[in-house]
Amino acid sequence: MKAALLHGPERILIEEIADPHPSTGEVMIRPEYAGICGTDISHYLGHRIVPYPFILGHEVIGRIAALGDGVDKFRIGQRVLVEPNYPCGSCRLCLSGRGAVCSQKGSMGVNQPGCFAEYASAPAEFVWPLPDTISDKDAATIEPLAVSMHGFIRSGASQGDTIAVLGCGVVGLLLIHASSAAGVKVIAHDTIPGKLEMAKAMGAIPASGSDEVERLWQKENVTAVFECAGVQATVDLALKASPRGSRVMLLGLSSLPAAFVPMRLVREGIDIYTSMIYDHPKDFAYVIDQVARGVLHPARVVTHTYPFDAIGQALKHAATGEAGKIHIRMT
Repeated sequence: MKAALLHGPERILIEEIADPHPSTGEVMIRPEYAGICGTDISHYLGHRIVPYPFILGHEVIGRIAALGDGVDKFRIGQRVLVEPNYPCGSCRLCLSGRGAVCSQKGSMGVNQPGCFAEYASAPAEFVWPLPDTISDKDAATIEPLAVSMHGFIRSGASQGDTIAVLGCGVVGLLLIHASSAAGVKVIAHDTIPGKLEMAKAMGAIPASGSDEVERLWQKENVTAVFECAGVQATVDLALKASPRGSRVMLLGLSSLPAAFVPMRLVREGIDIYTSMIYDHPKDFAYVIDQVARGVLHPARVVTHTYPFDAIGQALKHAATGEAGKIHIRMT
């Protein structure tokens, strides 16, 4: 089969490799659409190292091509979506309902072969049938939507509340979309004008400078601040300017130290929450239902689609940070 192999930082080659075969309890999928994620970009740029050559990609929909032993809930040719993080299910964290932070979880395109290939395998437990009411582009954007929805649910925000979103990448934009659909007002901040325009189209109130951000948060009685950019400056801003009694939700993955004053957080009742991917299986089940019923349309964040043969160009474009969601048309 053809596979896009990462041979080193910014070095992607499409090559012929052996076809995979599903193990017991797995299915083999022929991908049709796949999304490029920030994790893929980190690997592509060499910020995170994988054993080269490696197949990236984990946001994928496609058709069942083969069934491993013990799998009888799918049929060949069935249209499916992969939930690409596989917690072990037996450790202390998994047994307490915190599989999202399981240290033993397998992840497609991260520590297991990804989906940027003609075929990809996944555990049947983490493969979801897709209703016909969901378009291909919506379906291929459900995985990042589940990440955003998990954070939104953890925040406790509800109809009539106002939240703030720092960073209007795909996760931030989908968080705005989910929040607006739930009747929550959103104030959005980003340094890229085009991203702020996308946030506005999703229903957010755009804010530019940090002074304006802080003023709006206080004026609008923001109850939760979502840090989605994953950079030190926005983490510091969230911790410095979050209003009294609010929650700071950390979805971004900044690797630099953050500064905050414990006395302020304690005296003003500001809570810090983290949100890592999603909980299996409830988050995917909920998001698929919301998209199937037409409540959410995650493909609104898709700005570009590239053919599989141009995947290197697509990754280079995604790495600029200027696009919304970029899809790869695999077939």
